[in-house]
Amino acid sequence: MTDRILLTAVCTATALTFSASAAMAGEGGTQCIAPLTYLPLDGNAVGFDAQGVPALGTYERISPDGRFILRSYSGAKVGTVSLMELPASGDGSIRVYSTPFSNEVFPVQGTWRYLVDVNGDHYRFTDVLRRQGEAKPLFRAGMTGFYAAASELPRPQTNPGGLEDEQAIYIRSLSWPQNADADSQGVGPLQAETIEVQDDGRSARVKRTTGARFICSNRRSEDGGVFALPMISIDGLEFSAIPQSPNQGQPSMRVYGLSADPMATAHPCDLHADLGMSPSKAVFGYAPPAAWLTYSDLGSVYVFDRALKQSFRMDSARERTLVSAFPGLTRDGRVVYGATWRDCAPSGACANRAGYVIADPYQSASYRAFWQARGQPAPKACITQEQVSDQRKAFAQKHGLAE
Repeated sequence: MTDRILLTAVCTATALTFSASAAMAGEGGTQCIAPLTYLPLDGNAVGFDAQGVPALGTYERISPDGRFILRSYSGAKVGTVSLMELPASGDGSIRVYSTPFSNEVFPVQGTWRYLVDVNGDHYRFTDVLRRQGEAKPLFRAGMTGFYAAASELPRPQTNPGGLEDEQAIYIRSLSWPQNADADSQGVGPLQAETIEVQDDGRSARVKRTTGARFICSNRRSEDGGVFALPMISIDGLEFSAIPQSPNQGQPSMRVYGLSADPMATAHPCDLHADLGMSPSKAVFGYAPPAAWLTYSDLGSVYVFDRALKQSFRMDSARERTLVSAFPGLTRDGRVVYGATWRDCAPSGACANRAGYVIADPYQSASYRAFWQARGQPAPKACITQEQVSDQRKAFAQKHGLAE
């Protein structure tokens, strides 16, 4: 794509600090965040891999405010699955929590109200933080197994003032059937299920469910019936996936629509977007302001802007930065991902690191080159410190956490 030709620019070390000209470049005169922030893991806390680098997970999900990372395949020292808490500033340390989960656990996106084990057990997120490995599930429901994903749907406005409606939570999950051939794990026909949960903040129960339903049968003539790498959107109203044997065009990552009715048993799966490529899993961001997706490909991270139909590559500021897991988009628009890199001193001595990278897409060379080539100012200069702080505060207040 065009951006891959344009993006030979590499951020220098000054990308990690605010320059005098950029310090007031944010909206309303507030400070921009750093274009890139590198947060190394402490190998003594998480253990080391075979190359002597702090161990990274291989399947990671990012909380809406970017503060927490749910990390599978964490390594023997911190357990199968861990929760990582990133510091509020780049000079803090990463905190590690143990969990009772199996690999490929997933959050209920949108709120992170619940974390879901692969057997369908739903745990309250705050219980896991406070009790860690001693946390207990509230209920079992929804799609199960590796590659499952779930999101909290918008609550219907049928009776906004009713107490029951205030306690009703609708969760839509997406996965393959559990009896799929183990040799072809990762591809197959898709199923979705929506559950209605009554939650008073102390206990929760499943009130009703649609049951697991095969979806997208109406797309067979165009896309066939076998998909790979599905991911549900933040609001549960769309999903991304790659049709493996499409009758029109080549396999590519596409976005399809799901029903807005929380308890629908049939879904339109109408085509909303086609990325025109087959990267790794495409993870949804929040809208507004932009209906973005993020993905990794060939060791780099990209953001795809659906309105512009354009991908933007995230810069690297350290030598040999290599993405190790699925990236995620925060509510304020930052991209967070696990990676390995080399830190090199002016003397030339280099050390291998592993940890997390936080990128501001608006400050990337790719994004700015795109608008410069158009002869237009970019719609947004950067993500501000205030926006990041506001999201962190909002998430903490929602879950009763200290900021």
